[in-house]
Parts: sequence; structure tokens; C-alpha cells
Amino acid sequence: MELEKEYLYKSFKELRVKHFAEVVDAGLKDQDPKQQVQTVKLLKKCCEKEKHERKSSQIASKVKSAKFGQVQTVENYDFNYNPSTRRIEKTFLSMHNNVEKNSLPKAIFVGNTGLGKTHLARSLGYASCQKGLSVLFITAADMATQLLQAQKLALLEKEILRLKKPQVLIIDELGYVDFDTQGSQLFFQVISARHDAGLGLVVTTNLNFSQFNQIFANEAVATVVVDR
Repeated sequence: MELEKEYLYKSFKELRVKHFAEVVDAGLKDQDPKQQVQTVKLLKKCCEKEKHERKSSQIASKVKSAKFGQVQTVENYDFNYNPSTRRIEKTFLSMHNNVEKNSLPKAIFVGNTGLGKTHLARSLGYASCQKGLSVLFITAADMATQLLQAQKLALLEKEILRLKKPQVLIIDELGYVDFDTQGSQLFFQVISARHDAGLGLVVTTNLNFSQFNQIFANEAVATVVVDR
């Protein structure tokens, strides 16, 4: 009984209902032991239900704000598709299953079209949402466009802060659109800011690191982006 009451009062604090404990204490004093047990059990169920619903609502909000386009989970990914996908299964699942606030995902998925790079990236993002982490999914082309537009409107600092804010940023399809000098520098600013803050970053690309000079305006920017 005492353990049940301890859990109950701990739940009140967790749910931030300041005066529940006071009212429950007073009410239990007017009940016989059998009634007290039933009351505590009922209140425990109420707390568990409230915590479950709050968590579900929080996850739904995180998924919505992530702007995935579509939700894709690891359960629906076929690691047996070919030798390259089979090779990454163990490493990927280890990272996926250990996503936490202090263990943010950092990964680059490289490969040809059809391997499911975006699926894996979204899976990591969805797993992050399940742990209550903030996520943003964006294509490299959209990111470049929004940064350049923000610069023209003198809102660049605000836009970089927006892209730095999520605990996990997923940049899809890097390499499908080339960056000019200005775009390359702005892209680097975001990557560098997130790297310095120790935030999570997931990227999908059809190009190997050695080919990143085809994406960015010059070799120097390509080198520092790969380094980060």
C-alpha cells in the first residue's frame, strides 16, 4: 500500500497537479483500509491513463512538426533487399534503438536511387519523435531556397536559428541540386552551427564524399562540410 501511495504522489508531481496530494491525503484519512486500497488503485489507473495520453499527444505533435511528408518506420524496411542493405542492418538498428536526448542520431546514407535512404532517414526521425525529441525533415533543395530567400529579406539569422533549433535535422536528397557559392556558404553555416551545438544530423545523398565537390561551389566548402 505504501509503495502504491508513493507511486501515486510521484505521479502527481510528474503531472504537475499541485494540490491533488493534499486532497487525496485528507480523503484517505476518512476511509477504512479496504477503501483506501481501492481508492489508491483507481487513482493510480487515472494517473497512468493521463501520462499515456499526454505522451501520445506529445509524439503526435512532434511528428506533425517534423514535416516528414509521410511516416516511414524501420519495421517496414527490407534489409534483405541487397548486400549493401544487409551490411548496414546491425549498425542501423543499434543507432535506431538507442536514440535518446544524449545520443542523437548522426548518419549519412549514401547510395543509388531505390535503396530506401529516405525511408531509413525518416525511420530515425520517427524514432526520435517517439523519444520526445524535436525533428525537422527538409530536402537540400528546399533548404537552399529558404536560406537564400531569407538572406534577401534580411532574415538569414532567423532562418539559421530555425534550422538549428530541432534536436534532429534530416536533410534529404543532397546532391540532386548543385549549390552556388552563396548557397554553399549558407549550407555550411547551418551544418557548422549544428555540429558545434552537438545536435543530431541525418543526410541522404546519391554521391560519395569524394564527389561532394560536384555539389558545392568550391573544393574548400566541400571539404569542410564533409569534415563536419
